[in-house]
Amino acid sequence: MKFSCYKSDLTEALQFVIRAVAVKPMTPILAGIYLKAEGSTLELQANNFSTGIVTRIPVNTELPGVTVVSGKRFQEFVRNMPDDTITFSDEKDAEFLEIESGGAKVELLTMVPGEFPKVKTPDTDNSFKIRTIVLRNLIQKTVFAVAKDETRPVFTGCAFQLEGDKISLVATNTHRLALAVEKLPEYYGECNFVVPAETLRGLMLRIDPKDVENYVTLSYSTRFLTFTFDNVFVNARLIEGQFPPYDRVIPSSSTTNVTVDSNAFKNAVELVSLMSRETEYNTVKFVFGNGGIEISSNSPEVGGATTNVEAQVNGDDLSISFNVNYILDVLKVIDSPQVDIALNDKYSPAAFTEPGNDNYIYVATPVRA
Repeated sequence: MKFSCYKSDLTEALQFVIRAVAVKPMTPILAGIYLKAEGSTLELQANNFSTGIVTRIPVNTELPGVTVVSGKRFQEFVRNMPDDTITFSDEKDAEFLEIESGGAKVELLTMVPGEFPKVKTPDTDNSFKIRTIVLRNLIQKTVFAVAKDETRPVFTGCAFQLEGDKISLVATNTHRLALAVEKLPEYYGECNFVVPAETLRGLMLRIDPKDVENYVTLSYSTRFLTFTFDNVFVNARLIEGQFPPYDRVIPSSSTTNVTVDSNAFKNAVELVSLMSRETEYNTVKFVFGNGGIEISSNSPEVGGATTNVEAQVNGDDLSISFNVNYILDVLKVIDSPQVDIALNDKYSPAAFTEPGNDNYIYVATPVRA
């Protein structure tokens, strides 16, 4: 095989497909990336049996062919090649893939393509379409709230809930919850499934945030979900288990209601978070009242930090503490110039919403400090 391509195209594709390369492979071939050059297209595949990814980029093929190389090493060398154009060839010896660019040359050992478990399209019973940018926004506003602890796998993914012409994504680690809802262009049936967070994070990388026209097709069965759009195909094994009812943790009323400038609030919290890193639970104290919010954190070993932000506070004055990461994470995905915060007491969860948007809510449980 012999082909050449732009470094930027291949780097972007590798950043996406590398997420399906096995970290601790059962066999060496699962640590590889499958390359197939034919005509004006290079197909890249990675498959760890939990997630399979196929993506394609434009190339100039002189000699068609297939090979498999170590995914991690291939990505590293491509990223560090000196020129904007890279040429790949195994003409001299099929056991090595030559990578040449700007006078630099690398030879990577190859693996047997026939041993690579190519990504297959599973039998799926149902499908629906959604704009790619809408799906990206749903993921972005929820996936950060999943659990990192894998002892309860169902919480390490986002729950998809389809109800007619409405789709909801929900994520929780039992201490916080993010819920985002969007309308679909057509009426579909009802279904529920949980998708691994890592699959969704990778998908976000491949969706252009400026692409407002294209659609992604989601096809699902009881075990698998596939995403298909542009030159991308992702096959994900769904997480088994029943996602618990989440409505009960969303506060139905509040005694303190706050509206604050999103950016000013985020900047203030980020400042105080530098001190909170020195505390056991990254704890930051928020005092709502007197026309603003006082934000502070203290560490016996380092010192203390305090700042104030103007805000509209209606209702009872309140002092409450949170893990600062739980607050910063939601402020990074809030789109509106302002954020509304609904609170009750220092032991009850707080709800964060965007003014005028009923389709997004984030709930964070306080720290008993």
